[in-house]
Amino acid sequence: MTDKNREGDQPDDNNDPLGNIFGMLFGPGGQMGGAFGQSGSGGQSGSAGQAGPGGLPFDPAMLGGIMQQLQGMLSGGSQTGGMRAAEQHIPQPDPEVTEEVTRASHDAFRLAELWLEDVTTSAVGVPEAIALTRREWVEQTFEGWQRLVRPIQSNMSSALTASIAEQAPEELKPMLAGAGQMFTSMSESMFGMQLGEALGALSGSVLSGTEYGLPLIKGSRPALIEANITGAASEIGVEATELRIHLAVRELALLWLFKRSPWLAGHVETALSKYASGIELDLDRIQGMAGSIDPSRMQEMSEEIRRGLFDPKPTEAQHQALTSLQNLLSVIAGWADVVAYRACAQLGSRDTIREALRERQATEGAADRTFAQLVGMDLRPARLRDAAALFSYLEQTEGPEARDAVFNHPDLLPTTQDLDDPLGYRERRSQEWSTDSSMDEALARLLADEGAGSAGDDDTGSPTTGPADAAAAPSTDASTPDDGDASAAGDGPADGGDPGDGDDDRPSGSTPPSP
Repeated sequence: MTDKNREGDQPDDNNDPLGNIFGMLFGPGGQMGGAFGQSGSGGQSGSAGQAGPGGLPFDPAMLGGIMQQLQGMLSGGSQTGGMRAAEQHIPQPDPEVTEEVTRASHDAFRLAELWLEDVTTSAVGVPEAIALTRREWVEQTFEGWQRLVRPIQSNMSSALTASIAEQAPEELKPMLAGAGQMFTSMSESMFGMQLGEALGALSGSVLSGTEYGLPLIKGSRPALIEANITGAASEIGVEATELRIHLAVRELALLWLFKRSPWLAGHVETALSKYASGIELDLDRIQGMAGSIDPSRMQEMSEEIRRGLFDPKPTEAQHQALTSLQNLLSVIAGWADVVAYRACAQLGSRDTIREALRERQATEGAADRTFAQLVGMDLRPARLRDAAALFSYLEQTEGPEARDAVFNHPDLLPTTQDLDDPLGYRERRSQEWSTDSSMDEALARLLADEGAGSAGDDDTGSPTTGPADAAAAPSTDASTPDDGDASAAGDGPADGGDPGDGDDDRPSGSTPPSP
């Protein structure tokens, strides 16, 4: 970034990111000229007597008016603006949910509950299910999506504000010093509209409330988007009733999982925060965009800025963080896939439905592509089949309890290596816990020896070495087996406030959770 254009020079297209935006707003070098500031001959401002950038006069009131115009165009509350944007992208028609459809949805969930109780442990506190239109799905999930993508929005907002502050002509910096909150508000509104557009596009294909493996419906209520089920059943070639039941089983299974393992949602959000922390604005794109827009068309400018700002530039750290996030989502989706398949043994078309749902989650559709481009992340469970293979192996060899116990503790979550080699999962976990337990026991003995030594000091102050000398303790330098790539789904202990954050939080000598 550079300030080389302060003295009225033309912005340097190669070295002055965002400089063209200020050139559009304030004229070359920051002067109030061009489409916004011209008044009379020579591009002079309508207010004389105040020297602007480059020694040219400009009108501070006009600058304030421009800022207010831009802010008003992009503000109005992120959720309000987001819903307005979503409404323009929700596929039509969006039929209302009739009483008959509502009854069919409730019946599917009642049956799903009965079937699931035979294959997995139920959870207390899951509210009554609902049937939604596409618009209602957007309304019900908007806050959940906002919470999920807030780290991305916050990081990009900070980057945008810092970039604008740095790129502003020196003479305008005092006037912009108090505009930080305005820029933050504007970026939040722009991101809200981005999110609304993305959700509007997704609403035409989403089938259930946990379509992306996350409880995003208000109150974590089980939900089916009935407007899309009939069409999806036709594409798959099955009865809508059977698809509805299978979806209800998977939906309820996921919500039970998140209820039984309350740390899991935070674990996903932590993985997303890691991804968001590495986001960088594509300033080159913004710069090129700024130079090609006619500043007399403010609506077009705001639209292009909004689209350009939130198409983040990927970095290697982001690729790794996104792999970690997608692996974690794959583990969650893989578990639900196996449990739902087992519970739906009475459905004649369960194999067809299972394969179709797997294909849907593995294939990037137009709506998924739009979401990834507008919001900057791909939430498809890229390794669903690998995760399902692991859970099927545990279920077949050790029973449903072992399959579900994977979510008893963050340290038990499968890693990238486990998804690559499902058959070695149990051996790797056993070795890890054995190593950790040995280290805990050695530390406990060492602390006990120190306490005994202090109690047995002789009159000269020399400690008496007890029989359980530290040298006799087992070696504590045994290395933990390699769990694979650092971008693993569980990524070892959970980060950012999860129960297994960073260091092992089990007391010394304690028994590790049963795998």
